[in-house]
Amino acid sequence: MQSFNWTQFIASTVSVLLLLLGAWWWVKRNKNLGSLGQSERRIQVLEALPLSLKHKMVLIQVDGQMVLASVSPGEVKTLHAWTQGGDHVA
Repeated sequence: MQSFNWTQFIASTVSVLLLLLGAWWWVKRNKNLGSLGQSERRIQVLEALPLSLKHKMVLIQVDGQMVLASVSPGEVKTLHAWTQGGDHVA
């Protein structure tokens, strides 16, 4: 009967954990590899300002229009909107 080789068991376990950690890091780093680049996206969140734990104000650019919105868990409200030329839209 063979004795259990603890050194080989620990080395194998550590190797598998390191491979899993490396794969997780690579996926996290390259998660947007196949998607559009930031400059090619039609919708961009330019800034977000937390107002409280559940509420924030967000500045969004959609195509050529800027939108200031209030975001809470139950709703999203448009506060103001501008076109690219600076015309008042709200």
